[in-house]
Amino acid sequence: MKRDLAIVGVLWLALTVVGEAVVLNASLLPPLISNKGADIGHAFRVLLVYAVPVFAFVVAALIYMVPRYRAGAAETPPEDGPPLRGRGRVPLAWFGVTTALAVALMIYPGLTELPKVLGENRNPELVVDVQGVQWAWIVSYPQYKVKSMNELVLPVDQLVRFELTSLDVLHGFWIPAFGMTMEAVPGMTTTVQYRPTKTGSFAGNPLLRLQCSELCGLNHSTMSMPVRVVSAQEFQDWVRQQAGTTASPISTPSAGETRLTIAAKDTRFSTDRLEARAGAPVSVTFKNEDDSVFHDIAFYRTADAKDLIAKTDLKPGPVTEQLGLPVLPPGTYYFRCDVHPAEMKGELVIK
Repeated sequence: MKRDLAIVGVLWLALTVVGEAVVLNASLLPPLISNKGADIGHAFRVLLVYAVPVFAFVVAALIYMVPRYRAGAAETPPEDGPPLRGRGRVPLAWFGVTTALAVALMIYPGLTELPKVLGENRNPELVVDVQGVQWAWIVSYPQYKVKSMNELVLPVDQLVRFELTSLDVLHGFWIPAFGMTMEAVPGMTTTVQYRPTKTGSFAGNPLLRLQCSELCGLNHSTMSMPVRVVSAQEFQDWVRQQAGTTASPISTPSAGETRLTIAAKDTRFSTDRLEARAGAPVSVTFKNEDDSVFHDIAFYRTADAKDLIAKTDLKPGPVTEQLGLPVLPPGTYYFRCDVHPAEMKGELVIK
């Protein structure tokens, strides 16, 4: 037994030295571009420093014990061996060491570093409301009365408070490039703050995306929104552009309009093609027939959903809404449900 412990001890020491060297010198996290990135990266590395000795001991024991005491087919015992009671110096030493590590972990970085990451300023420069819904994000800027379901745009070097909630199930708010996640919980508001420290976009940095980090249903993996961090002037230009492109739904059709009807059922549109004549406005009756499921219908000039024409409010079914479109020149336009763009999309042909 002493020989076994000695061999495992030497192997454990070697694995611990190698593991700690990797943890202390390797780049384990991608570059984080938020004011909390350095604190998060440091805390992550400290946690790994604590974890390496425990993990190394388990691996060392397995490496030695499995081949050393593995029974062949003819030696397989007919019943379990006697129970091990965990008495003696080795179990007590293991309990003492792991307890000390747990206490140290609670103190540092738990009590000393965690408040720096979770701490919030009561006077952020920008407030962004974020709602999660299966399977999309709804981003609102209450200071500017602007809403987006296509991208999250943030000004660089400005403190942003995100106020999070969910319209259906538990979702996880996570921007990998910023380094911290927070749950969006139905019926309550949670908050998290960041100050982006570098401009960039999802096109150049795939970590700049708003990703759901809580398993929330069938299309959880697609619940993602591109993020752009831009200069203060570019942000103001984007806000003005968004404020000027949103059209309001109308309550009743008027004379001379082309009247179209489309329904949403079982996360599908009743048709993927609508037609209307040129030279006249268009009135669309949209029926959401999916009980308690959120749908909208949004019309765009381009297939990449960058140039909005008009859209309905996002509401759970069953509900019927009327949407007015302006007079459009002949051509092909595009519509989709912003919550389920992969499954629910089509074309509006004006001729």
